[in-house]
Amino acid sequence: MSREELLTLIDRKKVLEERIEQHGLVLKANKTDMTQPLVDADDYPRNDIDVRSVREARHAINCLQTMRRSLLAEIEAAMSALHENARNNNGAEPMETDKARDDALPALKPFAIVESVESGLLAEQMGIGIGDQILQIGSLSTRNFKSLNQIQSVVSNSQGSTIRFLIRKPRTTTDVVLELPIHSHRTRLGIKFKLL
Repeated sequence: MSREELLTLIDRKKVLEERIEQHGLVLKANKTDMTQPLVDADDYPRNDIDVRSVREARHAINCLQTMRRSLLAEIEAAMSALHENARNNNGAEPMETDKARDDALPALKPFAIVESVESGLLAEQMGIGIGDQILQIGSLSTRNFKSLNQIQSVVSNSQGSTIRFLIRKPRTTTDVVLELPIHSHRTRLGIKFKLL
């Protein structure tokens, strides 16, 4: 697989993530998530939400997340193949996968900073620390970030998969990509953000 084909896969992943986020807004508008029941105690459809829209959004999110997982596997395999090819060419293009990754991560500005991290929760386990600057969370970046509520929406829509964080470490000023597994709606990141 060529570098251009890899970048096409990465672009397709971004589109999928944006579509997942859009369907997540339907759930948010109905004040529900992927798991809350759609019937009341008497097994009648709830009248406080648009049941049909919620069902359609959930189905779309599940399908898109499945497609995203498959695409992530393709991207990982493509990066490994490019790296292996570079090694076999005796270092002729040793940084090819890094170049592809850099192109996939255009220069971004931080939009939030980590104010606190709860001990023992996912963020701390994955190496996120106080003072880390947030450049991207899933499909959120300075280009489309408007409020902290969007972060919760992206996290909720990533149930059963992983959510990608691009952070800048304050001491080294290096950018680090972290993939945080979101097992269910009960998964807590344990981060408090402050807007920049």
